Amino acid sequence: MAYAESDPYELIPVAQAEVPRRVAFMRQVGIWTLGSLGITAVAAALSMYAVVSVTFLQGRWTSMAVMLGGIYGAQFIGRFIAGTADRSTQMMGFVAGSAAQGTALGYIMLTAVMMSIEQYSQPFVFIGQAGALVAMTVLGMVAYLLTGPRNLSLLGSMMSMLTLPMLGLMAFSWFWPVGGVFGMILSLVFVGVSAAGLFYSLNNVMHRYSTEMVIPGAFQVSIGIVVLFWNVLTLLMRLQRR
Repeated sequence: MAYAESDPYELIPVAQAEVPRRVAFMRQVGIWTLGSLGITAVAAALSMYAVVSVTFLQGRWTSMAVMLGGIYGAQFIGRFIAGTADRSTQMMGFVAGSAAQGTALGYIMLTAVMMSIEQYSQPFVFIGQAGALVAMTVLGMVAYLLTGPRNLSLLGSMMSMLTLPMLGLMAFSWFWPVGGVFGMILSLVFVGVSAAGLFYSLNNVMHRYSTEMVIPGAFQVSIGIVVLFWNVLTLLMRLQRR
């Protein structure tokens, strides 16, 4: 999901930077992205524990509010930190946004753990499968985009229209699941749209952001990965229920 279509700092875009500077930028984005995903994982684990421990958080409307708040909160924070050059503000937003998306993940990951124990007597089978699929997808996208920038303006327009409605539908469909063939098609559409959003984000970060936008770029990639993980995990569990 894209937060900045152009360089708000009016500095050198990655595509025009010298090779050493471009390589350093991508390496730093990768490290910060892993950091964001680490914070997200810790927040998701704490969220799962809170849901199990606090009865109030188990209510349908409460859980809906937590999930939507986390998803949309992370999106808002991402847009905010992409528009500021203050590094301390970026870092605070980076941590808060990563924690927000992890909090939103807590419910679906708890369900995945319970289903995995029921089906395989192991807690992390579905999570591991989804994580492996997403990791391979990201590596494939990065390898392809290393060959050069892509003109994805049409895809960008589509993502601008679909991102927020799709995120809302993700949460609603989790609590009011649509079964049968239509439900499976809906899950596949979610996976396709989130993969397209991640591809668009990676293209922007690798070729259009300025070399100073390490933290906003990493957070943008992190959100794209988390959304894709959410939808792949949902699809895997839906396939298991058939």
